[in-house]
Amino acid sequence: MASVLFFEPWEPDVRKQITRFETLSSLATPPLLLLAAAAVCGLAVRITPPGQLFADPKDYLPVHSILELLSIAVSLMVFSLGWAARRADKSHRNLILGLAALATAAMDMAHTFSFPGMPDLFSPSSTEKGINLWLLGRLATAVGLILAVTTVERQWSDAKRRWWLGAIGLLTSALVLAGLFRPDWFPRTFIPGSGLTGLKIGAEYVLAAAYVTASSLLCLQFRRSGDRNDLKLAGAAWILGLTGVLLTLYADTGDLFNLAGHVGKACAYILIYDALFASGVQAPYDALAQERALLRALMDSVPDLIFFKDAESRYLGYNRAFATYCGRPETEMVGKTDNEFAPPDIAAFYRAKDREAMAAGRPTCNEEWIDYPDGRRVLLETVKAPVHDDKETLLGMVGISRDITGRKTAEEKLRRAHYDLEMVTAVAAHDLQEPARTIASFLQLLQMRYGDRLGEDADQYIAYAVEGAHRMRAQLSGLLDYTLIDRGDPVFPTVETGTVLAEALENLKPSLDEAKAVVVRDSLPTLNADAAQLRALFQHLLGNAVKFHHPERKPEITVKASRHGDYWEFSVSDNGIGIDQEYWDKIFMVFQRLHPLNRYEGTGIGLAICRKIVERHGGRIRVVSVPGEGSTFIFTLPDRA
Repeated sequence: MASVLFFEPWEPDVRKQITRFETLSSLATPPLLLLAAAAVCGLAVRITPPGQLFADPKDYLPVHSILELLSIAVSLMVFSLGWAARRADKSHRNLILGLAALATAAMDMAHTFSFPGMPDLFSPSSTEKGINLWLLGRLATAVGLILAVTTVERQWSDAKRRWWLGAIGLLTSALVLAGLFRPDWFPRTFIPGSGLTGLKIGAEYVLAAAYVTASSLLCLQFRRSGDRNDLKLAGAAWILGLTGVLLTLYADTGDLFNLAGHVGKACAYILIYDALFASGVQAPYDALAQERALLRALMDSVPDLIFFKDAESRYLGYNRAFATYCGRPETEMVGKTDNEFAPPDIAAFYRAKDREAMAAGRPTCNEEWIDYPDGRRVLLETVKAPVHDDKETLLGMVGISRDITGRKTAEEKLRRAHYDLEMVTAVAAHDLQEPARTIASFLQLLQMRYGDRLGEDADQYIAYAVEGAHRMRAQLSGLLDYTLIDRGDPVFPTVETGTVLAEALENLKPSLDEAKAVVVRDSLPTLNADAAQLRALFQHLLGNAVKFHHPERKPEITVKASRHGDYWEFSVSDNGIGIDQEYWDKIFMVFQRLHPLNRYEGTGIGLAICRKIVERHGGRIRVVSVPGEGSTFIFTLPDRA
């Protein structure tokens, strides 16, 4: 345990050292291997000079042409892969390698036709002319490899990709034409009878260094990503670096080192193609197969019916739940329509809904009854949505159907229970008012006839009973009003809210005059609402402002309205006694009172009625208050006028 505690603080440093060592080893391995290979080749040359495999350059010509044409073909395939995968390649590595391969192919083609023994093309064919074009091709490949591994991910537009293609095409064409038409513009790289010049050897070493640098960077990238395609590209770059070393050792075009250099180049190009094919073609297909398997597992695990159709309503596929409904496996229904398993009228209904969804250009929803092969009959809620490609061409539609039979049954039971409860509440509130009135009347009659005979205590008890009966009648009346709010016409007419407020103020005139209240009102809008309920809303809010006014000042009430987008916000402010914040939500509940009856009369239903009226109109109501300073009731109504 002690040893663990002793070494634990050093663990991050050890990790850093290991990471640093792995980085250095990745960067150092390719150049060290190249140096070792170069040393072996140099030693071999000194011990046993390579023999000339082809005495006559014309004998080497077919072999050279085959190797070069193989390299050219692979280079063009690399370009095709890189260009085809340009949109899916976020790092643009494949595109960069493809453009470099296109330039290399053009230069290698010119190099092939400039080799001794080939027909003169614009200028006499010669070893030096071919070497110059060869070096240009190797330079293009080296630049492509280094850019591919060092370019940072960024978004390229199609226009920018085409610009790069055109720019590289022009540059390549200029270099190729210069090499074909004016080989004398290039410095000497080969002298017949003497062999390679120092410039040629130096150029090959510089290119070999560039290749081994790319190989080191790719090895480091492989160490970090684990992508074997990075390792393939690193191997290709290293082989190309080795070929550069080999091509500094030959004295004649027909010796072993020249042949080995061309074979190595062809092998390196094949490795590059393999890496691009794996990353640009095989990897996306593998990823697509994984996504399809995941999508299939997800679809089959969902109890909803999921299906896909083309623009002609032919099935493209569906999940296991849909197969249970139609009674056929997916493979039998692909390319077929609903007529294959559904009655003609049902199939026509499905097709009409398909067309409706595709024509709408957005998801559509409908409910439909279906019959399963086992006799079950269920109600489905089906959502169908059109599917378009990136050019907005209609490809077909996708549909999802959910069994809502249980939900609909529960909703119907809940609706009936709610209706029955409202009926019982309304009937009770209505019918119980008559017994309450009778109780109050007879108690008052008892007090009038026998009050002086029953004594002072009896008179007080009778007064309490009469007061309670009247309060019960008021509460029953308020409860009846509360239950009847939702029974109005669901279509609201256009009303002038200013006129409605004036009517509410007129109804409250006696209490306003008695309290000497001052009411300030802004211009109010015209909108769609239930005038009677809106009047009741204003009366309750204004009545509360008068009832709960501050005893030391006259009531001042302000009514305002302001528009906010698609709704109007009304506010009724007063300078009354205010409400503690802990009660801001409770006061809108039925029978909630904050004050005893001996101070403020009321039923405790008024604000609950206000909330129900506002919510029926599609709005919300709230209060903001400061105790001792006043309250502001704020409610919103949609602007439907």
